[in-house]
Parts: sequence; C-alpha cells; structure tokens
Amino acid sequence: MIRTRLTATALAALLAGSLALPAAAPPAHAATGSGACASHLVPATGFTDTLGTVHRAAIDCAVWWHLVSGRSTTRFVPATAVTRGQTAAMIARLLRTTGHAPAEPTSAGFEDTVGHTFEADIDVVASLGIVTGVTATRFAPDSSVTRAQLASVLARTFAYGYGEPLPSGPVDFQDVSADSPHRDAIGRVAAAGVTSGTSATRFSPSAAVPRAQVASFLTRATSVLLQRGDAHLPTTQPGSRDAYASRTRAAWVHLFDGSLKSRTAIQRTVAELAAADANVIYAQVARRHDAYYTSNVLPRTPDPGVAAGFDVLAELLTAAHARGIEVYAWYGVAPTYHDVYRDLDTPANWMYDRRGPYAPVADRWVTRSHSGTWSTYLDPGVPGVQSHVAAVVGEIARRYDVDGIHLDYVRYDGADQGYNPMALAAYRAQTGASGTPSPGDGAWTNWRREQTRQIILKARAAVGAARPGVPLSAAVITWGDGPATPDRAGFRGTLPYTRTLQDWDGWVRRGEIDAVVPMNYFRAHDAQHARWFSRWIAHERALASAYATEVVPGPAGYLNHPANVRSQVRAGMAADGTSVYSFQQPTLDGSRGIWSQLAGTRWGYAPTR
Repeated sequence: MIRTRLTATALAALLAGSLALPAAAPPAHAATGSGACASHLVPATGFTDTLGTVHRAAIDCAVWWHLVSGRSTTRFVPATAVTRGQTAAMIARLLRTTGHAPAEPTSAGFEDTVGHTFEADIDVVASLGIVTGVTATRFAPDSSVTRAQLASVLARTFAYGYGEPLPSGPVDFQDVSADSPHRDAIGRVAAAGVTSGTSATRFSPSAAVPRAQVASFLTRATSVLLQRGDAHLPTTQPGSRDAYASRTRAAWVHLFDGSLKSRTAIQRTVAELAAADANVIYAQVARRHDAYYTSNVLPRTPDPGVAAGFDVLAELLTAAHARGIEVYAWYGVAPTYHDVYRDLDTPANWMYDRRGPYAPVADRWVTRSHSGTWSTYLDPGVPGVQSHVAAVVGEIARRYDVDGIHLDYVRYDGADQGYNPMALAAYRAQTGASGTPSPGDGAWTNWRREQTRQIILKARAAVGAARPGVPLSAAVITWGDGPATPDRAGFRGTLPYTRTLQDWDGWVRRGEIDAVVPMNYFRAHDAQHARWFSRWIAHERALASAYATEVVPGPAGYLNHPANVRSQVRAGMAADGTSVYSFQQPTLDGSRGIWSQLAGTRWGYAPTR
C-alpha cells in the first residue's frame, strides 16, 4: 500500500466505521458498529505478546481509548485474569473518556480499598451503583471477575453511567440458569453485541475473564456508545510509520469465478474484505488480454458471466473507495490463453488469435523455445510486447481513479524460452551478435533479463505520463530456495534470476518499481517448503528495511491450513505488509473464517522492524 493520498470518500468511510470489529463478531442482530475501532485511526501498540490473540485489534483499540494499558511498553499480558479493582478502573476510564464520570464522587467506604491503586476509580463506579462490594465494608479489589459478573457491570454501566439501559434480549446459553442474578444482564449485553458466548450454546458464566477478552468487551461497548451519541472518537492518529496502518493488508481477487462480475458480487466481496480489515485489493481486470473495463487497447471480454457493458473496474472502484480500500488494477502480461475460452466466441483482435502460436509466423508475439516449440506466453524480448503493455497500463491509469497498477507474469516461463524471431532480431541488432545463442549463453541470458526489466520501466513511464503519482507494483517469483545470502550474489543463485530471468531484486535495489509482491507459494506443513519460505521471507524483510520500494510478501492461502496462513501473514507483516492469494480460496480447506481471524489479530503486524 503506497498511500500517497486518502480520498475524502475513503476518510469519511473510516470515520463512519466501515471496518472490522475488534474481535469475534457478535450475533447478526446485534446493534453494534466498528466505528470505535476504525483500523486506520487506531495507532499500533508495541506489545509483542499479543501477536497471536484474536483480541489484538481490540487491545490496540482499548489502549487508544485510554481504557487499558500494558504492563510495559512491550507486554500486555493478555491471558491474565482481570480483578475487581481493574474492572472498576477500566469502567471509570470509560466514563471519564466519554465525559460521564461524576465530578466529585462520594467515598464508597470500603475498608480494603483505602490506599489501593484503584481506590478513586472504585469510588467513581460505586457512587453510580455500577459496582457493589462483597460486603458493606469490603470490595475485594484483588479478586478475579467472572464473565457473568462482568456482564452485569457492563449492563449497569449503560443503565446507571449513561442513563439508558441496553434493550433486553433472549438468553439462549444453556449454561446460564434461569435463576442466575446475572441472566438479564447477559441477555442485554449479548443482544447488543457487547459480549458473545464461548460457543453458540455456552456463555461460561463462572469463567474468569482474561485481559484480552475485557478489551474486546470494552471496545464493543464504545461502538454502542458512539451510535447513541454518548462518545466521540479519540483524536490521536497513527504516525506515518505506524507499525500497522502503514502496512499493506491485501488480497488478490481473480476473474475465474463470479466474485467481481456483478454489482452485488462486488459489494459482497468488498464487504468481506472490509470486515477482514484489508486496505488493498489486487483486482484482476483482464484474464487473457480481454478487458473487463472500457478499453480501446484490449477487446471486450467474451466472458458470459459478465453482463454486456458492465464495467468491473469502475464498479469495484466505487464500492472499494466507499469503504476506504485501495484498488490496484491487476494485469497479467505473458499468458494469452486459458481453457475457459475454448468454447467461447472470442472477440476480434484478441491477442491469442492475432499474435498467438497459430497466427502467421510474422505476426506472432508469443515466445518460442530453443528447440522450436511455440508457447502461448508472450515474449518479453519482442518490442511490440513492451509497447503493448505500456499502452494497456497507461490507458487504465488515464481513464480510472485506480490507486495503483499491478503487473503479473513479467517473466519468461523457462531459461530455454525467448527465441521468437522478432526477439532474436532485436538481440542481434542491439548487441551485434550473430547466429542463434544457446540458452546458457551469458550475453543472451543477460539481454533477456533486461527485457523483463524494460517492461517494468516502460510500464512505469506510461503510468506516470498518464497520471503522475499512481504507483506500479508487480507480483514476482520466489520459486525454490531463497537467497543463501542477503546480497546480490545470493539472489543471483535463485530460480527467479536463473530460470524466469526476472531480476526483481535488482528492480527493488535500483528503485525501478514502487512495490513488489513476492509470491511465496509454499506449504508450511511441508518441511522443505517451510525452509524455502523462511529463506525468502528473510530476504524480503532485508530488502524492505533497506530500500524505498515496498516489499509485500504474498503467501498462498490456498496451500495452507488456517493456522499456517495466519503465521505466514504474520511473517510477511514484518516487511511492508502481506497479500493473500486468494480472496476466493484463502485457506487450504476453503474456510473463510481466516478473514475475521486476521482482523482480530490485526494481521499479526510486528511492532518493530
């Protein structure tokens, strides 16, 4: 996310609270919102012991609201049970922050709170009737609080502290007895979405409440208070290098299903990613050089899943910007064909028909192997290919309010590729070479590597000429083991450099591209893959810390179980962010709960780089 600007529409969306709830979502009927914790407004904390908890977003938000604090700048101690005194202190802070604390509270008269750290806070909430002692003279400030007791405290906070009780609600939890003195309060706070059960049928009323859970309860309460006009957002804003807000949280959304092919589908996709606290969408806008947007460069897609005239990119930009999410138009350079086109009436001037392996040889832009086999991939060394890519991205930048252009497949499919006659002619003309070089010829390999670079340079120039300030990013290869050393020599020993002839490490070091998204498609449950992932991540973090180009690791959700997706995302956030492939299949089993888990953990950002 190269956030050089934030539109007024996006900012309004953030202030309206269109982003994720801080923890597990409340029941569907709950009258809550996420405005209390709009992601881009909440500064990151430096806690290193909250990386894996689903309450991490709530913890950061509660700190922002000055309701809780850490045991130190780096430790929150999320699993420690909250005491009665701490509970009183947090409610008192909530009342003070929102301007509802009594100016001169009376003493509660508890003998065991005299001189206690929270004596004044206990007096505040006791004077309002929000808490009571265990006896007339004892408060037991260091005793733990149960979930049922906390529900009653929260319900009384609304009723006595703000003068408006929460509406009553049903109690469907099987472990809350009909004669429980906390039953009514549990029904009210659950219906409001302030608390939820430990399962669909259990509330666990006698369980102690850890600090992390209390943070979620409190931030949900602030959402209700905001909606009722009883609170205002804190004014502190994240800094330019905030550990969370400054990082990309993205997903690739492809065009091989219906996720982007209608207004309803786009709104549903955007809503799910907004709830996931994503801030960037890499949206495919052409599958195989056919436009899902208005274009004079590419022909209109023949995809029967898209209504005639429907502009996918325009519709997505409207929906995403309204939720404060950036859109990068994703365009695949090399591939010209896919089997989904087999039975379709392809458009006139389609790349595969005009420049593919069955076009007249003199017209072909696709590459050829050293042995003479024609490919369906475009050849980066063909001058027309470089000009074509520049024309495509320049048109998009000129016509649409995109937040970036995202290139894919800027590479060769193998070290034996690149033998299109036009490319060979260009090589000979530029170098003075004669004959046909072997795949291992050093000068030939370097020249081909330069052609993938030229696509990047010409695309960036075209985008800049069309609309200055629009960044260019690229999905880049991380095949096999990562660099053995963090320097250029280390990268030159990797498959991206030697096989795909894609020197993206050089692009980053020379500042020739605004962002790269390394496709770290490795299975965490495979020992070899795990080693490769670790080596690549180390290299990507080193680049991110040393160069201006953003490095956003992209794990393959579709290859990993949810827990491993979370761990790989967390590893990527130690660089400049993470992009998950893909929105459509974010986990190996296809489960979609990963998005709410990422929101709750704030994508596992690293407090320091």
